[in-house]
Amino acid sequence: MLMTDLLPKDDWAKLEQEIHEKFGLNGHAYDANGSPFTGHVTWCNRLCPALRQHKGAVSAICSVANQAIGAQVRHSGGFAVEDCDAGLMVICVPVFIDGELVGMVGGCGGLRDDSEPETFLIGKAAGISEDEAAALCEGIPHFTEDEAQAAARFIEGRVADIVKNFEERRAGK
Repeated sequence: MLMTDLLPKDDWAKLEQEIHEKFGLNGHAYDANGSPFTGHVTWCNRLCPALRQHKGAVSAICSVANQAIGAQVRHSGGFAVEDCDAGLMVICVPVFIDGELVGMVGGCGGLRDDSEPETFLIGKAAGISEDEAAALCEGIPHFTEDEAQAAARFIEGRVADIVKNFEERRAGK
């Protein structure tokens, strides 16, 4: 089963945009392998698009975080709120149909109040100076733990509605 069996690709992109507008995060929908599939991109800070321009930064930071949090939600069955190696918050909500993980939805790019950007690691991964990394981190939105949990619960609720609607359509209701 694919994420696009539940909703058309454009509707998943609308959810990514909604996450961005409501919470100021980079909204994401991924397939079961952790790959983006909508083609829609939102940026909540200057750092994330700069990292995406450097293959080494993507593999050292973004891919590692996505694999780790993806494995965590696959096993727990519930959402997770963690920090990537760059120090940025990552929210991930699994999408299960009949016990099978078909994808994940979430957001990233903010800082939890107890976190700081890891400018040394960012600089090394992106091939830029630590000062350049620090400059890219200016203005990153901050989240209290309550705000981060509220965002995760909102996404979890939207995913639950999507799954429920799919199951009702499949049952012919």
